[in-house]
Amino acid sequence: MSNDRFSKVLTASVNGLDTELVTVETDLTAGLPAFHLVGLPGSAVKESKERVRAAIANSGYEFPLRRITVNLSPADSRKEGSHFDLPIAVGILAGAAKSQINLPEGGRSAFIGELSLDGTLNRAAFAVAMALSLQENGVDHLFMPIDNLCEVEELPGLFLYPAHSLTEVVGHLLGGGEIAPVRSGRRGKKKSKAIPACEDDFFDVKGQEAVKRALVIAAAGAHDICLTGPPGIGKSMLARRMPGILPPLTDEESGEVTRIHSIAGEHVAGHGLMYERPFRAPHHSATHTAIVGGGFKPKPGELSLAHKGVLFLDELPEFTRYTLDMLRQPLEDRFIDLARVGFKGRYPCDFLLVAAMNPCPCGYLGDPAHECRCPQTKVQRYLSKLSGPLMDRIDLHIRMGAVDEAELGGEAEARGGECMNTEQMRAVVISARERAMERNPGRLPNARLQADGIRNACIMDKEAEDVLRQAYEHFSLSVRARSKLIKVARTIADLSGEETIGSVHIAEAVAYRGLK
Repeated sequence: MSNDRFSKVLTASVNGLDTELVTVETDLTAGLPAFHLVGLPGSAVKESKERVRAAIANSGYEFPLRRITVNLSPADSRKEGSHFDLPIAVGILAGAAKSQINLPEGGRSAFIGELSLDGTLNRAAFAVAMALSLQENGVDHLFMPIDNLCEVEELPGLFLYPAHSLTEVVGHLLGGGEIAPVRSGRRGKKKSKAIPACEDDFFDVKGQEAVKRALVIAAAGAHDICLTGPPGIGKSMLARRMPGILPPLTDEESGEVTRIHSIAGEHVAGHGLMYERPFRAPHHSATHTAIVGGGFKPKPGELSLAHKGVLFLDELPEFTRYTLDMLRQPLEDRFIDLARVGFKGRYPCDFLLVAAMNPCPCGYLGDPAHECRCPQTKVQRYLSKLSGPLMDRIDLHIRMGAVDEAELGGEAEARGGECMNTEQMRAVVISARERAMERNPGRLPNARLQADGIRNACIMDKEAEDVLRQAYEHFSLSVRARSKLIKVARTIADLSGEETIGSVHIAEAVAYRGLK
């Protein structure tokens, strides 16, 4: 929209994980030459005045000698980022008296891009997140730097106009048709990356078939799991192979994950949508802000970066008690609400937690082959960081034991023993996960079922109900633990292809609670 002195151009702004549509309103009036930028611009946006002035002049256009006022609407939300350069420049040229700039007809158009002083368009940060937001707000034409094309070309439903410079954009808007539009939604080449290559195969982990079984259950039902065992037993090896057996991301999940990583600055430039599930393994020295998210300019933390993937917390008791207790609400609700000065937002964090820990500081408590030298007080202090409410939220607790030399050397396989590899485990997981999601409301995995879903999907026979009642009374389980037992048993039944939960399924689920 424009007349001889006024124009409106659309773009987007990022605030936390939220993106909103921004209208760049430009007014040119007679008077002493001045350039005012209003609408709560951040420092990078304020500096755009000088970049835009130089880019317009160096691109061969006359910078209007008028009183220029640029308003970023809505004016009550803070705007950050250098991608406002292009929409501001287009708005100024569209509002100039001699300009004949016309926006494409038949849809709404938006602009993003940082300008160099010579008018060259540089790559814009957060391009995927902004493109998704603009699309949700009815924008179907997007002018952008050519360096951002490979990031957003897989998003369906957009006409993309990749440009090298401001000259190309203005020339196209003047009717020159210099930019050939690209229809987005080309996913064919990327789809092959949905299933990751098995560089680290479960076949390399020998003698831990019972643990692999537990990991298959965890992956099939999206159940959180904690591995406990002495040093060097293979906890980290197993955890780092978990993404390889998870089902591929759906198109919707891929957009969610890519948006989060784009806003966090973790998205690799030149890559499109993410199709492999993320794997995050923060060090135990990480601050709670790095884990949860936030900061001076709020960004997603490790919990959100692991969304729809795996969060691996190695040496669990080495994390601070405060950091670990911050996990309680995300493990229950699968999102975290952050409230900071000038910011309030909700970060999604629907991850699969894989935790690993030693049974004591030296790691050999209960190991028949090594003597534990830790005093009881030291062991208690070590484990005291793991609060009861936190551990109660973890579905599977696995105690790992020593591996025989025969199993490491392959003699067990020679005798007919089975050693599952990643491909076999993935096939079993995908089959069970699909069976559950077809049955469950909202296509939820078993671990995410609420009370109604448990009643409708977790049907038990009489013997299973008796075993569950005995376990609940004998071990004094919490209501939450009882609910998790039922959901784990539902996943075990899905792996067996059973429609009804039997006593054997409940018994196996009880064994995975680590109860004594």
